[in-house]
Amino acid sequence: MTSTLDADLKTLSTTRIFFGHQSVGANILAGLADLLQGSAHPVVVVEHGAGAPLPPAFLLHAKVGRNEQPLTKCEDFRRIIDEDLAGRIDVALLKFCYIDINEHTDVDALFAAYKAALDELARRHPEIAFVHVTAPLRHTPGGLGILAREVLGRPNRVKLANIRRNRFNDLMRQAYGRTHVFDLAASQSTHPDGRRETFRKNGTTHETLIGAYTDDGGHLNATGRLVVARDLVRCLAAVTRERQALAAR
Repeated sequence: MTSTLDADLKTLSTTRIFFGHQSVGANILAGLADLLQGSAHPVVVVEHGAGAPLPPAFLLHAKVGRNEQPLTKCEDFRRIIDEDLAGRIDVALLKFCYIDINEHTDVDALFAAYKAALDELARRHPEIAFVHVTAPLRHTPGGLGILAREVLGRPNRVKLANIRRNRFNDLMRQAYGRTHVFDLAASQSTHPDGRRETFRKNGTTHETLIGAYTDDGGHLNATGRLVVARDLVRCLAAVTRERQALAAR
C-alpha cells in the first residue's frame, strides 16, 4: 500500500459512486476488494437493488443491460440514475464489455449513440461527474501458427475486433479528453515498466490486452484485476478532488 494509493482510497471512502458494468466490471470490483484488504479507508461496495439503505459514502454497482447489445446498457444506466439515484450520487461511470464490440460493429454509430445518451444525462444531472470508460480489449495471441494462417488469408477475428475497440476508444479520448476518462484499455495494455502491448495490422499499431493479465483471453485474472482496480481508484480520486475543488470556489 503506497501513500498515494492510500490517499486515493481515503478520497473514495467519502464519495458516492455508481458503476454500471458486466463481467469485466465484476473482475475490477474483485481487484478493488484485493486493494482494500491493506487499506485503513474502506470503500463500501454495495450492489444496486440489494434493499439495504445506502451508507453516507459508497461504490454502488449494477449489471446493466445485456451483453452484445450495448445500447441496452446505456438505457439501463440512464433509467437507474433517473429513477433511483438523482441527487444521491457524486460520480457515475458506465463500462461496455469487449463482447459489445466485434469485427462487424459500426463503431462510429455506436459511439455517437453512447455520446448522445451520456451527454443528455450530464445535462439533466449537472451535479454528477460522469466518467467515461474506454472499451476493454481482448488478448491477441501471436506465434508462427497464427502468422501462417494470416498469410494464407484467414481472418484473425480477435485482431479485427480489437481494431474496432481501438477505434471506439480513440473516439472516447477525443471527445472527453483525459480528465473524465478512465482509460481501461490503456491500463490493460501497459506493462509495469511502461511498455505497451500492441499488434500491427496494415501498417497501423493497435493496443491489446497483456497476456499475463488474463486466463481466458478476455476477463481479468488476479494480476490484471489488481492493476486495473488501482488505476480506476486513481482516476476516480482525481475526479472527486476536482469536483470538490470546483464546489469550494
